[in-house]
Amino acid sequence: MKSFSGPHEKVLKQSRSIFVAIEPTKEEEMRRLVFAAAMLAVASIGFHTFISASLAAAREAKAATFSERFAPALELMAKR
Repeated sequence: MKSFSGPHEKVLKQSRSIFVAIEPTKEEEMRRLVFAAAMLAVASIGFHTFISASLAAAREAKAATFSERFAPALELMAKR
């Protein structure tokens, strides 16, 4: 395994020992909770918009008859 020795290695070693000892505070936990709630709200709005748009497009779409839907395939079969 290649050993990296440089200014970054010293920072990483120090960071590891610092992060192990620090536990998240109540403020950090609340910030994460608020961020998660906001992301969930944005995802829900996006999902609702996508479904609504899909249903509106399906409602406005004209139902194709059998001959309209399969006409290209029937033409290809007739040519063979």
